[in-house]
Amino acid sequence: MSAPSRPVGRPADPHELLVPITLELSPIRRLLIIDIADDPTYRTLEPQVLGGAGKDVLVLLAYRHDGYVELYAPTGGDVDPSGYDGLGKGLHGLHHAPFDLARFEVDDDGLHLELALAASNGRRFDLRMHEHLAGRRDRFPVLAPVGGAFDTPAFFPFLWLPGMSFVPVRGTEVGVRVDGQVRSIPRLPLPIGGRRCLMARYDPDVLVCQLNPDSVRVAPRVPVPGTQGPAGPDVDIVEVHEGFAITAIRVGRGGHTCAVRLAPPLPDLRSLPAHSHRSGAILLEADDATQLRGRYELDRAADRVDLVIESFGPWRTRLRRPLLALLFRLPIFRRWPMTYRWQATLELDGSPQGRLASRWTRRPAGPPWAQRRSKR
Repeated sequence: MSAPSRPVGRPADPHELLVPITLELSPIRRLLIIDIADDPTYRTLEPQVLGGAGKDVLVLLAYRHDGYVELYAPTGGDVDPSGYDGLGKGLHGLHHAPFDLARFEVDDDGLHLELALAASNGRRFDLRMHEHLAGRRDRFPVLAPVGGAFDTPAFFPFLWLPGMSFVPVRGTEVGVRVDGQVRSIPRLPLPIGGRRCLMARYDPDVLVCQLNPDSVRVAPRVPVPGTQGPAGPDVDIVEVHEGFAITAIRVGRGGHTCAVRLAPPLPDLRSLPAHSHRSGAILLEADDATQLRGRYELDRAADRVDLVIESFGPWRTRLRRPLLALLFRLPIFRRWPMTYRWQATLELDGSPQGRLASRWTRRPAGPPWAQRRSKR
């Protein structure tokens, strides 16, 4: 039997590992999604609170019927529009405007929103929503289907709403005006918790995670257990027969956590023999509850490693309330993960950090039976 081939690129550093999978946390901390029934331009309005350097910023994302989106931010606000790239047909401009009213808070009495702005493009929005719930608010954990809205994704969007609430009709002051015209919000067809609700839902403590943004050009490094090294992502590392390997990568905030788990663990790519192949399961989790399961594969050839993540299954929920169980099983909630595929190349030609080039693509979801056949 011939001796196993040896790596031909840069020898693995015994004190660190390359992390070819990235999980980043968006600055979005709070959001409200309002469906509009009767506006000729906009179908959905989404106030968001972004966490900044010591100061939160309220912005407004407006989804248009033609598939484009508009982003409105306060004059002088430090807002990075890159996180909205690929949403729908694209971002139709970042519009700065003085916000005459800018309040988005959630307390024991419920939601309190006041937003008023007049932008330089001639658009004006006036939104008001005040709940009077006296502590009674139904909350539901939801993986939001925002991933279905990205036509050309620059990352895999994992939007976790650990405590989403629908806005009830009774006990809520509501006012929505677009360009001075009163607009209405449709209602859910069935009550929730005995209350009729609007198609308006919010969460004061969201996690918007971005898996493998294509803007990442260099694979981060992390020290192996028992050594000192450069600061890197929060990862779990175990020792396997090939050396050290990565079992999980996570981000968190406000007591909530999103994680990527790998089984079997992902070995240090620089220590792999040439012409080797590895594959396994990748799980995207939120708050320790498995939400999405997919597959990863990698092939090393000389100083290059090709990586693929694909074959995600549908999101599943164990909610037993009839309306929500039905709602969260609609194709818009379940099938969008199945359309995502990540392909990357990591170059190991002597660089202390691997050079990474990657991209996400989407394909039509199709019916479930077609998805199953395509994986055979």
